[in-house]
Amino acid sequence: MKAKLLLVLFLVSLGLGAFASEHHRKKSHVRCKAHHKAAMTRAPFDPSIQAEGINDCLYLTFQFSLSDADITILDKDGNEVVKEQQTIIHEGRTISIPETDGYPYSVEITSPTVDIQGEIILE
Repeated sequence: MKAKLLLVLFLVSLGLGAFASEHHRKKSHVRCKAHHKAAMTRAPFDPSIQAEGINDCLYLTFQFSLSDADITILDKDGNEVVKEQQTIIHEGRTISIPETDGYPYSVEITSPTVDIQGEIILE
């Protein structure tokens, strides 16, 4: 009986240790700067992108809308990871990147109204 109790406590402590190690993982963060092409804009524009690493894949979720955009994402060596041309970005759209050791990634989004440059880093 005592051995079973000790075995159960040992297994529970192993499980808790696995959960604790998950909290120390570095998270991906995207920093973006927008360069407006038009002299005046009607509303403030915040080009925010949410990055989340799940199962060896990096998912980028756009938090803004933009039409006729060219999206280019490069890894640290300058290799193209994502290249989409003349696409519509809408709020909630997701792009996946096979997560390798390519940090920092550079993001370039070009449209008729705004150019956005950013990078994806680990924090």
